[in-house]
Amino acid sequence: MRVSIFKRGIATILDIYISSVLAHIPILLIYSIETGEVQMTKELSALSTLNGVLACILGILIALFYYVILPVYKFDGQTLMKKTLGFKVVKMDGNNVDLNTMFKRELLGSMILEGGFVIGGSYLRQLILIIIGSKSLYKGLLYVSFVTTILSIIIMIFSKSNRAIHDYIAGTKVLNLKD
Repeated sequence: MRVSIFKRGIATILDIYISSVLAHIPILLIYSIETGEVQMTKELSALSTLNGVLACILGILIALFYYVILPVYKFDGQTLMKKTLGFKVVKMDGNNVDLNTMFKRELLGSMILEGGFVIGGSYLRQLILIIIGSKSLYKGLLYVSFVTTILSIIIMIFSKSNRAIHDYIAGTKVLNLKD
């Protein structure tokens, strides 16, 4: 049975919140050590180049841990909120997802291509900004990611399988565990 768009949306919003909080912890520490201020910054380019790159990489790694490692090795294809709400990601043939499948889904699909709302996508764009230094490229990538994310949501809503772009990339679907 398919997972309702509402249920999937709630899980996504709450997972984004949880992963963002977790990913911001090392960034808060790095920012506090560098500036002496205990506050959060969204502009990692305000940090020194080395600390900005380090903060971005740590943020991306934490996001990957939350969206790839935990679902593959701990929660049987589920993030914390998918587990709580009773659904999981599986391969199209119904088998459990593996590391390669989840990397395609989350890194390529959700973070790089869609990336408009997820923390990993934000850190990837900021990493490009820090390394290349082009605000116009950063803004362009930001707009493209938001448009792609919205397009993915539209595809998910109107397709019979309720699959988003990242599901098509990885060959996955979302399976309801509670009927």
